[in-house]
Amino acid sequence: MSVHRSPHNSDRGETLIELVVAIAILGIAAVAILGGLMMSTQTSTIHRNSATGGAYVRSFAEAIQNFVDSSGGYKSCGAAAAAYAAVAVPDLPAGYVPSVTAVQSWNGSTWGACTGDGIQRLDLKVRTTGDSVRRAEETLTVVLRQPCNGSAAAAGADPCS
Repeated sequence: MSVHRSPHNSDRGETLIELVVAIAILGIAAVAILGGLMMSTQTSTIHRNSATGGAYVRSFAEAIQNFVDSSGGYKSCGAAAAAYAAVAVPDLPAGYVPSVTAVQSWNGSTWGACTGDGIQRLDLKVRTTGDSVRRAEETLTVVLRQPCNGSAAAAGADPCS
């Protein structure tokens, strides 16, 4: 005896097209989620590098001011950028590079070429090395003053008198 099934009572399964569509939707969702995670990781790295660079560019400025105070005053204009750039930044992590990008002097009305008189303005930069996607660069402009602790007077130029 043979059993005849009607089309309404047969076991229904998914067709191949339905499976392909479902896998495509899941694949698109997985790519979107992984892309979001990668972007979050890169953004976090950039932000951390930027915050660390900001802290160390301020430490660089403080180290230069301490150097000026302890060495008796400003460095001559020709050697100022190199002398200030050689100042060690305390605890600077590997991958961060400090530099002095400009040295200027106040001439009484505006900032101009470094003359060694008056006050000096330095443009400082701390940047990260490595790939260009995660690179961070922090800059800071500081104004240096001659020390009033007597060391400049010993050198023959006391700006505090």
